[in-house]
Amino acid sequence: MKINTVFCKKKIVWQAQNIILNIIYEDKHILVINKNSNIIVHPGTKNTKNTLFNAILYYYPYARNIPRAGIIHRLDKDTTGLMIIAKNINSYFFLKQELKNHNIIRNYEAIVNGIIKNNKIINLPIKRIYKKNNIYMNVHPLGKPSMTKIFVKNIFKNYTHLKIQLTTGRTHQIRVHLSHIKHSIIGDKIYKNHNIFNKTKIYENKIKKIINRQALHAYHIKFIHPFYKTYIKLNTVLPDDINNLIFFLKNVIF
Repeated sequence: MKINTVFCKKKIVWQAQNIILNIIYEDKHILVINKNSNIIVHPGTKNTKNTLFNAILYYYPYARNIPRAGIIHRLDKDTTGLMIIAKNINSYFFLKQELKNHNIIRNYEAIVNGIIKNNKIINLPIKRIYKKNNIYMNVHPLGKPSMTKIFVKNIFKNYTHLKIQLTTGRTHQIRVHLSHIKHSIIGDKIYKNHNIFNKTKIYENKIKKIINRQALHAYHIKFIHPFYKTYIKLNTVLPDDINNLIFFLKNVIF
């Protein structure tokens, strides 16, 4: 007699964890947080705990009934700033559609290597590749359309303070685009393709002591409220490590 054996994957029950959320705005439909650095947004096989996802499940247990615990968009582990979380299924699908239609405005600030004198639009496709079992993104002609708008806010000696607006939202998009034009973000350990000037090498260790991550912060978000249908506009100040970096670069003598 032939016996068919079916192997079923064990369903993972994600753990709720009491991790502090820095809440900027909240009502019964949505939640907007200011994400800290050194925290992963979504859990995975290698990181099942200590993520933003786990924190949301603790703060709002009903999030288990919403895809991705209501998380509308993500930030990289070491990128800080504003994120939207939906608190019910209707808000989730409305906001995901708004994101798909590019109706959610997300602005960032970054400190990059080298001098950028003029505002730019970087319109280059990005493709996912695999490098040593890790996800790695790169500009590639077969990639997905990706557009990043950069605006010069301040120029230091051999460094530039940018404001950035995403038109699309590919994984690592800002970091990949800036690295591609040889102006990678200060502190970026993965996408660090830039021209090092001899004068700046002596300051690299000092900068590493000030900031131990990519100097990238999502400071502004604008979107239509899923229930009230009015615009929500929120801003945050730069975190201490980026402010300390700016102070150092303003006062350093090369």
